[in-house]
Amino acid sequence: MIKKLSLVALLLFLVGAIGSAVTYGSMNKEVAINDIKQIENENIASIQVNVDNTDIEFISVPNMDEARVELIGTGTEKTIHDFSITEEGQTLSISLRSESKKWFNFNFYTPALKLKIFAPEKMYSNVKVRGFSSDVLVQNLQSKTIDLITDSGDVKLGNITSEKMSVKTFSGDVNMEHVQGGVVMVTESGDLNVLDAPLKSFNARTFSGNIKLENVKGTITTNTVDGDVFISTSEIKHAINGKRDCLDSIGNSQWRYHSYK
Repeated sequence: MIKKLSLVALLLFLVGAIGSAVTYGSMNKEVAINDIKQIENENIASIQVNVDNTDIEFISVPNMDEARVELIGTGTEKTIHDFSITEEGQTLSISLRSESKKWFNFNFYTPALKLKIFAPEKMYSNVKVRGFSSDVLVQNLQSKTIDLITDSGDVKLGNITSEKMSVKTFSGDVNMEHVQGGVVMVTESGDLNVLDAPLKSFNARTFSGNIKLENVKGTITTNTVDGDVFISTSEIKHAINGKRDCLDSIGNSQWRYHSYK
């Protein structure tokens, strides 16, 4: 009797699970998305971005008439409801994250979305970006502080001025060109590449990724566990500190550093 009841309970569970999957899938059909939201507050000094599975691009525009946020690509109808921007005081907040995380998710569809932020040209106080599985492209941006974190996406920065910039990825590569100020870069397995950067300071740490610096000025500090460091420069005017720590087959610490002039 107990075995029969258990079998019935299992069948009911499977029927319910299948029904939920069918209902959930019908409510989350793929749709084309082209959602545009205007930026109204000309006094915005801080930009905060928090998104999932969405590539991010900052585009500099000359005036407020062109300031806007665009979400384009393909997703589900629920994606449109999850997308929001708010302007409170001098802070612009942009969000595209699911309100709830479920242990069981029958939606195997992965959206292909890009978030474009058309930001007016000026010096911002801070820019913060949090992306899960997001590529990040930022060009022609000035901000006193910049804080970029992405889980598995690549980061590309060009023509950036910042007193303090922090870039962190888990498995993505980071590429910088024409960047000024102070930079801290951290990645687990991605490569770090910096070109033509007159920096005050540069501090980079990787686990298995390589670090390549070409014509980078300023105090340089690098630390890798299982990656190589390559530096190419026409002159050395500041301190260069490089370290590689890893364990060999007998547990001894190894150190290696490459410098090319």
